[in-house]
Amino acid sequence: MARRETTRSTWVHRGVAAGMALGLVGMAVGTVLAYRGTVRDLVSPPVLVTVESDRAGLVMDPGALVVWHGVEVGTVTAVRTRAGGAALHVSLDAETVRDVPANIGARIAATTVFGAKTVTLVDPPHPAAASITSGSVVEASSVTVETNTVFESLRSVLVAAQPDKLNTTLGAVSTALAGRGGALGTTLDDAAEVLGATAPLTATLERAVDDAATVAGTAADAAPDLTTLLASATTTARTVTDRRSALETALTAMTGTATTVDRVIGANADGWSSTLETARPTSSLLQRYSPMLSCFLQGADIARIGAEKVSGGNGRTMLLNSTVLFGVPPYRYETDLPRVAASGGPRCGALPLVQDSAIPTPYVVADTGSNPFRAGNRSPVLEPNSIIDLLPEGLTAPRPTR
Repeated sequence: MARRETTRSTWVHRGVAAGMALGLVGMAVGTVLAYRGTVRDLVSPPVLVTVESDRAGLVMDPGALVVWHGVEVGTVTAVRTRAGGAALHVSLDAETVRDVPANIGARIAATTVFGAKTVTLVDPPHPAAASITSGSVVEASSVTVETNTVFESLRSVLVAAQPDKLNTTLGAVSTALAGRGGALGTTLDDAAEVLGATAPLTATLERAVDDAATVAGTAADAAPDLTTLLASATTTARTVTDRRSALETALTAMTGTATTVDRVIGANADGWSSTLETARPTSSLLQRYSPMLSCFLQGADIARIGAEKVSGGNGRTMLLNSTVLFGVPPYRYETDLPRVAASGGPRCGALPLVQDSAIPTPYVVADTGSNPFRAGNRSPVLEPNSIIDLLPEGLTAPRPTR
C-alpha cells in the first residue's frame, strides 16, 4: 500500500515538472514569435506591395526599413531583379498604413553617407481617397548614389585620364596662365557680357534649333533624291568633259554671235528706242483689252468651223440659202460720220460661242458715229427719200427737215 502511494506521488511530480517545462517552452516560442511579428501578422495580416525601381542600390538588403513621414511602417522582405531594374517586396503594417493613399510614391535613399538604404514613401501631389492595398505596385522616383559607386566612377576616370599625362597637362596650363590673371579675368567679364546679351535670344535660338531639326529631317527624307541628282550630275559632268571641244566651239560661236548682235543693236539703239516708245500706246491698249482678244479669236475659230461646212470647206460643195433682208437706214452726212470714241470693256458679250437663244444677237451701241438701229424700228418702214435719191438730177423733191 505504501509502495503504491509512493509511485503515485512520483508520477504526480513528474507530470507537474513536464507541465512546467511545456509552459516554459510555450512562453519562449511565444516570445520569439511576438518578437518576429508572427503573432501580429496572424491577428492583422500585413499589406504586401512591390516597389519597382531602375536599381536597388548596393546596400539594399531584406530587413531594410520602410518609413512614411519619418515613421516606420514596414520592412523590405525580399529584393529581386526584373527586366530593366529591381523589384523590392515590402511588408507594410496594416494598422499604420491605413492612411497611406493608393497612389503613393517612393524614394530609395540612405540615412547616412555609408549607411544602409531605406524605402521612403513620398506623398503624391494629389493623394487618392483610397488606401494602399496588397498587390499594389509603387514606382520609385529616385535612388541615391552610394559613396563606393562615386569612388568607383572616380577610379575609372583617373585610370582613363592617366595621372602622369594629366599632371603634365595641368602644369602646361599653369605655365600658360601664369601672369595672365588680369587678361583672363577681362576675357571672362567679356564672355559674361556676351552671354548676358544673348540670353534674351534664347527662345529664338531654340526655335532656330527646332527649325534646323525639321530641315535636317526633310533633308534626310530627300537624301535618296539628292543622291540620284548627284549621280545624274556626275554623268552630266562626264559628258561635258568628253565633249569639251564641241562645247568650246559652241561657246566661240555664241561669242561671235553676241558680238554681231551687239554691233547691230548698238548702231540702231536710237531707232529701237523710238520704235518701242511709239508702240507703247498700242501695247497699252492691247494689254487693257487682252481679256476680250482671246474670246474673239476663239469665237472666230468656231465661226470658221461652221462656215467651212457650208462654204466649200470640203473642196467640193457650197450650201447657199439666199433671201432678201430688210435694210437699215441709209447713210446721212454728218450724222453718220465715223468717230473713234468708243469706250468701255473689255467684255466678251456672247462670245466665244453664241447660243441659239441669243440669236439675233443684240447690237452694241458705241460712240463710233453711226448707229443703223437708232430709229428702233420693229417692222419695215418706207423711206421715200431713198427712191428720190435715185432719180436724175433736177427731178428730186425737196427733203423734209428732220
